Amino acid sequence: KPLQKEKRDLSTMVAALKNYQSQTTAKAKLFQNAKIVVLILCCLPFFLALNRYLVRYLSIDLGEGDCKWTESFPLPLETDPLGTLVASYPGGGMRVTWQQIEGLTGITVGDDYEYSGKRVGIIKTQWPHYEGIWSYGSTLDQTILVVRNPRWAIPSFHNILHEINYGQDWGEVYPYLTSVFTKRAPLNNWVKWRDLKFEEEIDLWAWHIDYYMEEGAQYWDNLDFERVGQKPFYFRTEDMKPW
Repeated sequence: KPLQKEKRDLSTMVAALKNYQSQTTAKAKLFQNAKIVVLILCCLPFFLALNRYLVRYLSIDLGEGDCKWTESFPLPLETDPLGTLVASYPGGGMRVTWQQIEGLTGITVGDDYEYSGKRVGIIKTQWPHYEGIWSYGSTLDQTILVVRNPRWAIPSFHNILHEINYGQDWGEVYPYLTSVFTKRAPLNNWVKWRDLKFEEEIDLWAWHIDYYMEEGAQYWDNLDFERVGQKPFYFRTEDMKPW
């Protein structure tokens, strides 16, 4: 009996010790977390001030949850920024991409036709697809390639063609630019265009990626300035690589 009582007392002491250690560990974690929270709260005014003077506000804070939206601004022509080319197949998600870039940076994204801004800083293009042009020479330093599933990119491209009345040159396209991305082509138009152009466009979608990933792999003939692959010219095949 004395031995059993001694075992019970020992078990009680071990349980009490474990409970104490558990509470101590929990308190240590609590204090550690509290220190982190205090550190964040102490540094928060500094980071807010730094953001105010070094990082662009995406809008003007009017207080009480209200704000004023601000437009992006073009980089001055005399600046010498790290030039960035944003490239995609037509209908490949370029519109949402440049809108996000402008929203995050406050810098106007220009295009190869200079419709939306001068060719300084950030430029968007569909080159080498026949809907794009190379108008920026060697002024840019890096490329962001935007790739969208052709299941959606090619029908989206056709929607744009329908919206600009299938125009082929700038004079034919310009009157429709303010109304693009507002409607879809009728189904019968899409079926006719798809049956006529799908094989070619799926190749162009793939070659668009090859061009940027293979250091300018040229799939068109040197004399085919419009890059449309029509007689007497032709598109080069995979068997003819390296281009």
